[in-house]
Amino acid sequence: MLSKAARRRHALLYLQQTSEQIQLPWLCPALYRSPQIHVHSRPITHRPSPPSPSSASLLLSQSPRRLASAAASPDLLQTDSYLEYDPRRDSQPTSSRLSYRRLLSDIPSHEPDGFLKLDDTTAEPPERLSSNRFKEIQIRGNAQEVKTTMEACLQVHRFDRAIALLRQLQIVVNPKSEYLQEAFNDCLHAMVMDMIVNQNKKNVELINQWLEVDMHHAGVEPDARTYALKVKVALATMTGSKRDRTVRRYWELARQAETVNEVASLRDILSEQDLGKLSEIVPQMQNGYDFPDNFEEYGSTDDHLEIVDQPALAQRPVEEIRETSQKGLGLTSLRKSLSLFSDNSHFENQVEKAGRSYAHARQSRLETDAVKAAVERWRVEHEKMVKMGINGNLHGVKLGALLWQWHQNVSKKLVEELELVEAAEVKVRKNDREKLRCEYGPFLRLLEPDHLAALVTITTISAMDKNGMQAPLRLARMVSSVGRMVEAEARAEQARVSALDRRGFWKHTPQESSSSSTTARSARLSKPSSKQSRASARSYRGHYQWSAAIHARVGAVLCEMLFDTAKMTVSKEDPITKKMLYVSQPVFSRNVLYEHGRKVGVVIMHASLVEKLMREPAGDVIAKHLPMVCEPKPWTGFQSGGFLETLTTFLRVKGGEITQRDYAEAAAERGDLDQVFAGIDVLGKTGWKINRDVFTVMLKAWNSGEAVANLPPLNKVFDMPEKPADTTDKEARSKWYKAMRKIENEKSGLHSNRCFQNFQMEIAKAYSNETFYLPHNIDFRGRAYPIPPYLNQMGADNCRGLLLFANGREVGEHGLKWIKIHLSNVFGYDKASLKDRENFPMEHLSDVVDSVNHPLDGRRWWLSAEDPWQCLAACFELKQALDLPDPTKYISHLPVHQDGSCNGLQHYAALGGDIAGAKQVNLEPGDKPSDVYTGVAELVKAEVKQEAAQGDEIAKLLDGSITRKIVKQTVMTNVYGVTFLGAIRQVRRQLDDLMPELKDGDRSGQAAAYVARKIFKALGAMFSGAHDIQYWLGDCATKIATSLSPAQIQKVIEAEDHGNSDHSGAGLRKSHHQKAKQSETMAKIASFRSSVIWTTPLRLPVVQPYRISNGRRVKTNLQDITLTEPTIADAVNKRKQLQAFPPNFIHSLDATHMLLSALKCHEVGLTFSAVHDSFWTHAADINTLNRLLRDAFIRMHSEDIIGRLAAEFKTRYKGHLYLASISADSVLGKKIKAFRTKFHHGQRTATRVRARQYAELVLEGRRQNLLKSDDPTKKAEGKKLVTPCSLFETLDGHRYLKTRHTLGETAIGAIPQETDQEILEKALHSEDVAGDVDMEHALEPLVEGNVGADGIIHIAEAETEDGEGEIASKDEEVPGKKTKKSQSLASDVTWLWLPMSFKPVPQKGEFDVTRLRDSQYFFS
Repeated sequence: MLSKAARRRHALLYLQQTSEQIQLPWLCPALYRSPQIHVHSRPITHRPSPPSPSSASLLLSQSPRRLASAAASPDLLQTDSYLEYDPRRDSQPTSSRLSYRRLLSDIPSHEPDGFLKLDDTTAEPPERLSSNRFKEIQIRGNAQEVKTTMEACLQVHRFDRAIALLRQLQIVVNPKSEYLQEAFNDCLHAMVMDMIVNQNKKNVELINQWLEVDMHHAGVEPDARTYALKVKVALATMTGSKRDRTVRRYWELARQAETVNEVASLRDILSEQDLGKLSEIVPQMQNGYDFPDNFEEYGSTDDHLEIVDQPALAQRPVEEIRETSQKGLGLTSLRKSLSLFSDNSHFENQVEKAGRSYAHARQSRLETDAVKAAVERWRVEHEKMVKMGINGNLHGVKLGALLWQWHQNVSKKLVEELELVEAAEVKVRKNDREKLRCEYGPFLRLLEPDHLAALVTITTISAMDKNGMQAPLRLARMVSSVGRMVEAEARAEQARVSALDRRGFWKHTPQESSSSSTTARSARLSKPSSKQSRASARSYRGHYQWSAAIHARVGAVLCEMLFDTAKMTVSKEDPITKKMLYVSQPVFSRNVLYEHGRKVGVVIMHASLVEKLMREPAGDVIAKHLPMVCEPKPWTGFQSGGFLETLTTFLRVKGGEITQRDYAEAAAERGDLDQVFAGIDVLGKTGWKINRDVFTVMLKAWNSGEAVANLPPLNKVFDMPEKPADTTDKEARSKWYKAMRKIENEKSGLHSNRCFQNFQMEIAKAYSNETFYLPHNIDFRGRAYPIPPYLNQMGADNCRGLLLFANGREVGEHGLKWIKIHLSNVFGYDKASLKDRENFPMEHLSDVVDSVNHPLDGRRWWLSAEDPWQCLAACFELKQALDLPDPTKYISHLPVHQDGSCNGLQHYAALGGDIAGAKQVNLEPGDKPSDVYTGVAELVKAEVKQEAAQGDEIAKLLDGSITRKIVKQTVMTNVYGVTFLGAIRQVRRQLDDLMPELKDGDRSGQAAAYVARKIFKALGAMFSGAHDIQYWLGDCATKIATSLSPAQIQKVIEAEDHGNSDHSGAGLRKSHHQKAKQSETMAKIASFRSSVIWTTPLRLPVVQPYRISNGRRVKTNLQDITLTEPTIADAVNKRKQLQAFPPNFIHSLDATHMLLSALKCHEVGLTFSAVHDSFWTHAADINTLNRLLRDAFIRMHSEDIIGRLAAEFKTRYKGHLYLASISADSVLGKKIKAFRTKFHHGQRTATRVRARQYAELVLEGRRQNLLKSDDPTKKAEGKKLVTPCSLFETLDGHRYLKTRHTLGETAIGAIPQETDQEILEKALHSEDVAGDVDMEHALEPLVEGNVGADGIIHIAEAETEDGEGEIASKDEEVPGKKTKKSQSLASDVTWLWLPMSFKPVPQKGEFDVTRLRDSQYFFS
């Protein structure tokens, strides 16, 4: 709803912004090359503005065509995989819509009020429905769950049930709300589609009376969509004068409602033919409808994906891959899914009938056949076992045969359950089980029973596998996983059905003769106005996400069926007769464990089955996430792009964060994400192929079973410790248990890695003769991630070593140099000068040649590299080039990397103008690269040496042993918010590897804490300039996260007035119950809900997701489950909003720089890929890439980024009041104390703290309203009103302000207070400690709240800060809950409400970012 409102509110702004983007000059017109992203842009972008003066002459010299003209364009991937590069060459675009993409590498102009703003601070959570209020069909839950259930009924054409649910919504939802209006329209849309597409006349009478009777009685106003559907019905089902009268009637109603333009632009409802008929029936409609001049370019709104067919690469036989011992379903299922690469006979008829490209058809099958492949394999194995006379005996039967039996049993159960659902829905009085059936039944109908049975089987075993087969798995987690998988499959299936229905929906219109003038009018009327070009374009399908409760209910009923039917025969020897007994036992058993004093339901797998599955990697539907064999669908909307059949979201929304999703959808609707879409499309359109040379070596190493590079050994031999003979020696037994646990953990880890790499090897083998693509999406900060998880450029060294660009480039003289430098970089020789790095491979040329000729039986020089597999790939590339008579003519496919120098610190140095910091991270030109890691290591070394000389015992142990490797990860992640404890754990891992004697002597914890302190201290000294920016960001976040919006303040005032008006009579006083109820109401309204939100330079709105979600008890078939229920009304987590903002802001700048670079690289014709701050292209294009990277960074930081952020905050949070703290002993503090004594009539009890805060909030809110009034009398009254804020203003209270929260350990170089060593050691070994920041996983966002990824509340991680998310003062706590800290704070500070204001932006230093142009080591 918020995104719709934003679309209407910002429609004119969108037109203005788009016009500005079209007119912006190009960054590098001399390097112009036509982009080849094929994206269905919005109509407004089809009308190009005249080229800028800087580029006009170039364009005119290239072609006499206008930018908007269409011309043939050569395919991006030509028949020959080699592409000749000429930066001056221009290929004309394939359509006018491409002209818009040429300018996307420019940074949009900044408008102080042009950002997207959605105010959801007063939104109410979905209202809970009482089950005893409905007589017919009872749905427990909230209004949104009823709406989602209604949608499920509509999707399976259960209109009677959907309408009954709609009646329930009417009781609790305001009839004037868009929410209810949309529900009525959804019902009408679904019935109309069913009538037209399926020729179902059953609901004709209901459709006819829908607007005049049903909507009228409900008090719901029709909108453009309602009128369009009614017009569609008339055109599709009527003829002659009756049709004309009906159409004219609804058109007149639309005209009166001023919605005719929007009606005509709803292309998901009214086709071109419909609009042609309309022009005959209502000729006057043409006069009031605004058409763009170039509308003849518009056709069907169906996404049309142009796929470039790839020639098959040379087919060479590949050696079989040695399997890791896996007796479960995963690896074989994967091979079954991948079999389409070797068997293509199925596609000939399919492609011919569908009219699609060969690659497109193969990709569709790859995505859709995963579950079918698994079930088919189970069936085949079952049939084999039956023929052999083996049926159910676990030791003799194949796992697939067992799964087939379970699948068949669950399928039968599902059919029976659906019959029971049918019976329950028609009953008037229902028991609890029947009520549950009414709640989950509609969702079970979305997929066939066979499909659901396969999903629950696969997902359940996968969940157990990921948890650890031997370990009990929380029932809540299991059922939630199953529910989410069912939702994903149902949405994918419905998307396919909707596409077919939509085409039928357009075609069914009665044909009548028409004149040529009618045809002309039809063509003209088929063109929507640019003002309506953003109208919804979807056929009916569910668009609400399933709630956690729905996931739990659906998952629980499916799991119950599996638990009841999954049996196996276990053989056991009779201890007396010694005969073998065969007993049928359930596979899954449920139990209850106690965690932190609370009962938790768990699922345990039978020990005998665990033996079969213990070594099995995740076997879920991975084929949906394999690399694509055709180019990804371009991103055009929040859920439109990427895979062809599988629905994926453009933004990775975590934990059910609603505001994030609303902002992303609204931004996409109004066009703010066009540049971000285009940048992510660049990454997805990069073609890849497998490096066959490296794969051959890797395959031999893998099959040998030896540990080679990062490939773990197949059967590592461990020295088993001897078990102590003396069982009474507790210390000896404890050491033995620890040693055994360490060995078992290492065994499990090695095998887990090998199983995962087994998947990667199989995928690489399957794709060895393919060109493939990696669709990407983004996290909430804009950082890009490949969606296929198994084989991508963000993987480990073995993944990266296998990847080559599909298209080659002649290296030339500069390219050959960069191949040599790249080899040095991946070897680890990356801090020398470029000249030295260029010479390094030539000095080791014999080693390079030996690595290529004898990789596994030679000197193995490449294995000593930092990244061995990537080093081997570079060795192959360099040798092949040098083997040519002219090495510069070599066609290279190798991705060459350009890595930033601690990119986060680069941004901080540029933001703050920090000259010293800029030198450390290569923003300043230099002859040799600066290495911040070495710099920090040297400072730590010096201090360790000094303290060792003074006799410090830890320093003596470490003296002379500090290396760059020890400090690197901590330095790298400090800027991204790693905590001090996380830093200790990072350092400890390095010390354990480099100095095992510390670990053996139990001194590594102390040593790691010592080194971590030194690292933080060195960083604080080296990057003092970054502190000002970081603390300014933290101060902004503190105020935002403790503020109330104007809408909230107004609701508090209204609630106060309403409460007082109820007791305004003489002698009436509020009872204790009434006071408590009003306080509860106030607490809901006045909870802190304002997230830190900002807009990146590319107009991506970033919403921090850190909120505190409440738990909800959900009834399921198995047990009651407590789940988190994220709502739009959840309070923010103040601490995490504060501490995460600085690193997340830097992440968003990282992402912006990457996207700008991607867009410009594509614009000038470079192949491009990226791993956050590591950018990849062909060796020949590195010099060009470096110029573009520097230029994009300069352009970003030439803007006043912090000033723009401050301006946005000032506008976005205008009118907010925040809860500030001042010194209680100051002059102002004493004045406020005296004011409160009088204002609150001397009531000083601690339990009244919140009541006093609400009272003062109301007072200050009224004062601010008076001051804003245009009435001089009211303004004067406001000036006379005395409040703590007015006292603050009179006494210049800024000098008394206290910063209540700080960035703490997350600030750069922030060193915490001394920590008790025993507590520190305990924390280091605790499993509850959050994980370190991991660069390998691309610095994922900070862990959210107290909610797990599955939406389950984890008690151990619950928020412990008192009053979090509520208005509460730290200086006055509830009796019995005071701590020493709170008592000390009580004497130091007091609170007051202040209008939102931000500190001045820190003064920028003297560093000139344009000097970066001369820095050759900025990225190298």
